[in-house]
Amino acid sequence: MLTTGIERKGRTTIIRCVGRIVVGKELSKLRDAVLCELDQQTIVLDLVTVEAIDAGGLGLLVFLHTCAHGLGTELKLINPTQHVAELLRLTNLDSVFEIFSSENVVSHYATAARATDDTAPINVTDQG
Repeated sequence: MLTTGIERKGRTTIIRCVGRIVVGKELSKLRDAVLCELDQQTIVLDLVTVEAIDAGGLGLLVFLHTCAHGLGTELKLINPTQHVAELLRLTNLDSVFEIFSSENVVSHYATAARATDDTAPINVTDQG
C-alpha cells in the first residue's frame, strides 16, 4: 500500500510517499499525485518511508521525470532509504535524478524561487 501527503512551499510541491511504490494501485496513486502538480516549478518526492520499489515503480519515476521535464518542471528525490538508494544506483537512475538527503535543500530551492519570481522584471513586449 502507498499513501501520499502533499505540502506546497511557494512554487515547490513536496509529495511524501509512505509504503511501497510497486505495480498496482500504488503506481496510479503516485502518478496522479505528481501529474496534478505539474504546474509547479519543482516537485519533490520524499522517499524516507518507502519500504520497497519494484521495476514498475522505477519505470514510473522515469516517466514522471520525463513528463515534468517536458513541461519545465523539475522532479527531485529526497531522503531515499538505503534500499531505494541502492536500486537507483544499480539502475544508474541516480545519474538521471537529483537526489538529496535533506529537506533543507528543498526549502532553499523554494525560497530562491520565490525571490527570483518576486524580483524578475516583466517584459510585456516579448509575447511570442
